[in-house]
Amino acid sequence: MSKTKVAVVKCLPLAGNASFMGGKFIREEDDVSKIKATVAKAVELAIGSLDVIIKPGQTVLIKPNLAFQAPAESHAVVDPRVVEAVVSYVKENSQASEVWIGDNPSLGMHVGRAKPAFAESGMEDAARRGGVDKVIYFDETEVVEVEIPEAKVFKKAAVFKPVMDADVVINLPKLKVHLAGTVTLGLKNWNGIIPNMHPSAQQQGAHRIDLGPKFADLYRVRKADLTIVDAIIGMEGQGPHAGTPVEMNLIIAGTDTVATDAVSAYIMGFDPIEIPAIRCTANEGLGEMDLEKIEVVGEPADAVRRHFGRPNDNPIGMYKGFTVYAQQTCPGCYANVRGALDSFKNTGINMTEFISKKGEVVVAAGGLPDFDPEFAKDKNLFVVGDCWEYFPTSDNIRQAINVAKSVTYYPGCAPVYIFAQLNADLQKMAKAE
Repeated sequence: MSKTKVAVVKCLPLAGNASFMGGKFIREEDDVSKIKATVAKAVELAIGSLDVIIKPGQTVLIKPNLAFQAPAESHAVVDPRVVEAVVSYVKENSQASEVWIGDNPSLGMHVGRAKPAFAESGMEDAARRGGVDKVIYFDETEVVEVEIPEAKVFKKAAVFKPVMDADVVINLPKLKVHLAGTVTLGLKNWNGIIPNMHPSAQQQGAHRIDLGPKFADLYRVRKADLTIVDAIIGMEGQGPHAGTPVEMNLIIAGTDTVATDAVSAYIMGFDPIEIPAIRCTANEGLGEMDLEKIEVVGEPADAVRRHFGRPNDNPIGMYKGFTVYAQQTCPGCYANVRGALDSFKNTGINMTEFISKKGEVVVAAGGLPDFDPEFAKDKNLFVVGDCWEYFPTSDNIRQAINVAKSVTYYPGCAPVYIFAQLNADLQKMAKAE
């Protein structure tokens, strides 16, 4: 049996990278041409020709990583140059009847829906320059109820209809690390095929320790026909939103998303089994993660490998005056509270000045057997989710609520929306007179 192929191709130096890494995106025509040539080589090495997956008259959906409303300079979203290059390449080198691009930010209800996110990221303009036939804002379309046979935690899904309607789907993730998933690549990019319902709904319910199995289950809904990883400028550190850009100048491509993610993760300095989404999906028999069973073509993985700085999901003791109690919470809220605090700091807030003017902050999540309610006295208390009510120590939280200076509640199961909403509420508090 032949091995699964994953192509790794090095792009020629890009003139716009220096300014982009420095915080200003400048589109250079020659850069787009170089990336397009790199995409072409990667696809041709991986599958030979687009004709292998795209038949005459078929519709093609390109699904990028549009995680949230953010500019290209955040490096949290797919590089607009890569979007333009991929769209243009598919338009010019296939017999597709139409090429679409569509996504839904998984935090869209709190930090921008699809339409403004496509606009701010520069992806919409880039796709139109590439000749795309439709830009589809998934959150403005219908959903299809899908039963997921053999699923472990996500047994039924409301999937955006364009994902099911397209004849061919191209997965276009970005190479970056992630607080909750270790990395975010092709498998995690499938988070955008379902609506963001908050709280305690689809995005939330399996966003705890079940995150890896959730993506394995979602992958059963519909596999990508081709995955192309934007590894031109990756992100290390506190991804997916507060990390540091890393210039890699690579395009990685393959038909097996699991294998493509495994090679990409290895290039980032990880063992693929470290990544929950990869190991869960591979161990369900949905793809290959064993690097010995994957044929890497183009650049040898070891020749381009770099150890990315790893994300730290621990919110405890990070910022003076911001005390987090999370003794018996799930990994979902644990990691996303850290993400919210990182976001707050990275907006340029002077944390010391904030505490001086507004008072100390206490974040309480889950069961807290060692929490003294008096600690919250005259402080700003943020109560995460409602799982604390199921613990024998729930009276600790109730007593704290009675003595706190202010109380902000995050109802339901909160691991996704707390990421954006806690930051937004702290910002609002900072601006209040």
